[in-house]
Amino acid sequence: MPLTVLGMTACGDPLSPVEVQTNVPLVPEISINEIMVGQVDHAAHFILELTMETQGLTIGAWQELEHYAIQLQASTSAITMGGTGVNDAMWVAQSGWREFTGQMNDAASSALQATRSQDLPALMGAADALRASCDGCHRQYKPEIPTEGFYRLH
Repeated sequence: MPLTVLGMTACGDPLSPVEVQTNVPLVPEISINEIMVGQVDHAAHFILELTMETQGLTIGAWQELEHYAIQLQASTSAITMGGTGVNDAMWVAQSGWREFTGQMNDAASSALQATRSQDLPALMGAADALRASCDGCHRQYKPEIPTEGFYRLH
């Protein structure tokens, strides 16, 4: 239901109502798989690769990690909405899918906090959580497409 807000505008009658649409459902014109390949895989790989570094990270690396953590968190929202893929509507309706996307979101949030404080051990923990959510989700929903075996040596 549209929300009517009274406000001043630069042009026109300053007291005329302005309609603001809230909670507009958005279904991307792409599939979940396209979001995963186009955004999630790339961002997750970067985070997982850099957490294997045994030396300190450069300022530039921390900035890139922050960017990819933000990308992962935004992607989490996108993959909960479904899209044009054959299985998208079925996946987003399942509690298991929502659980895995919640785990990915939590891992991305932890990674973002770790990058902003430049806390490598916290980032490694976030990377482990990210890997677990990716591996679990792939085992359940796309076993034919593995998560490429990206593992950090402990």
